[in-house]
Amino acid sequence: MKNAIQILAVIVIDLLAYYLSLFLGIEIRTSVLPLFIEKLPEFPFSYLYFVKLFWIPVIFIFFIANEHLYTIKVPFWDESKKMLKAITISTLVVMSIITLGKMSDRVSRVVLSSQWFLSLMIFPFFRFWGKRFLYNIGICREKVLILGAGKAGRAVLQWLMREKHIGYDVVGFLDDDPDKIGTYVEGKKVFGKLKHYKKFIKEIGIQTVIISIPSMESKKLSQLASDIQKYVKHTMVVPELHGIALLNTELLHLFYEEIFLLNIQNNLKSTLNRVIKRLFDITVSLLLLPFLLFLMVIIGIIIKIESPGPVIYSHYRIGRKGKIFKCYKFRTMQKDAEEKLQELLQKDSSARLQWEQYWKLIDDPRVTRVGRFLRKTSLDELPQILNVLKGEMSLIGPRPYLLREKDAIQDKLEIITSVAPGITGLWQVSGRNDITYQHRIKLDVWYIMNWSLWLDIYILIKTIKVVLGMRGAR
Repeated sequence: MKNAIQILAVIVIDLLAYYLSLFLGIEIRTSVLPLFIEKLPEFPFSYLYFVKLFWIPVIFIFFIANEHLYTIKVPFWDESKKMLKAITISTLVVMSIITLGKMSDRVSRVVLSSQWFLSLMIFPFFRFWGKRFLYNIGICREKVLILGAGKAGRAVLQWLMREKHIGYDVVGFLDDDPDKIGTYVEGKKVFGKLKHYKKFIKEIGIQTVIISIPSMESKKLSQLASDIQKYVKHTMVVPELHGIALLNTELLHLFYEEIFLLNIQNNLKSTLNRVIKRLFDITVSLLLLPFLLFLMVIIGIIIKIESPGPVIYSHYRIGRKGKIFKCYKFRTMQKDAEEKLQELLQKDSSARLQWEQYWKLIDDPRVTRVGRFLRKTSLDELPQILNVLKGEMSLIGPRPYLLREKDAIQDKLEIITSVAPGITGLWQVSGRNDITYQHRIKLDVWYIMNWSLWLDIYILIKTIKVVLGMRGAR
């Protein structure tokens, strides 16, 4: 009964998203397009007319359900990817029905096209906040027990606390370490040993158990998962696969051998995917270029007024296949910045330690006032759009590393230079300067091995959020 209520509640959220995008689509056709297109035919349909076309939202709900989006619990970006696919297929099916059924005089394809575009943003937005609301009022909330209060268990808890719209409510932990029993992890208690799981499943009404003990011997882990599976609806296991690229994997089942294989794909080894990534870079760059050029002129004037020196400076960086190129940036420092850095590192041991760990300085005295603002907002990197158009850089990719960083990158150099460096990347949206230098390298490698166009779109959207919040920037 509870599952039926959850599904019905989420369907209501999707219908609200559908009708909002529909009404906005009608507004575009009736109020916006006439401002740009003369002699546009009169729009004879009312809002109520479109509401009566109940079969259209039924098609949307059907294809959303076909992606299992009313039953599975996945992170927001995975859910959004499936949602956009369902919306696009639904729109194509509706368009086909209208064309084949010769209904063009009764249903506006301009409205449906506008609705499709708006739905790509409205549906994920409604899903995210709607499911969080349902979680807060207790409708979309499923009790979860985590086995293992170590590093992996803590990571799972942090993920579930961050992604509340998934609907998992962690009641606590079980762990065999006597030092952990009775303690709290992020406010969740470690109740007792693993063997007590049956008691908690029965008394608390647990439907999902997450086994987060990757260090456990494989036979014991397999037996534990098999035993737990008898008592709960869902059993999840965190395997010992840390560091392996898993974003583009396929699970292959070998039934007779009772094992499974992970087919790990390196998407950027495909020529087609490289072409898609390049086309994405060019398209987005050209769309943004008029606005960026205007902004760059304003910034250039301000830099010139504050301090003498060039507005844009170029610095040699390591590019794809190890090729050296000039990377453009707005000047954010005073003249003779490199000489002043060496002098500072010789005099100040704390600054030297900070530089060795992050390759950056907090409150760098060489940075100008306008330069400090440009760094906080990452606007100093705007001129790199020219590097993107020249093919030397990508919008998203690993950092454009300095020549002197070759020794620090070490054995990861070949992987990192297998693609063009990016204006932004995974490390910039994962804490930016708050993470260590070696962690940045790991994130760059992870991005390359797990690349997908959807990952690039995700990072681009996250970059906007991070830049506006000026989080982690110095």
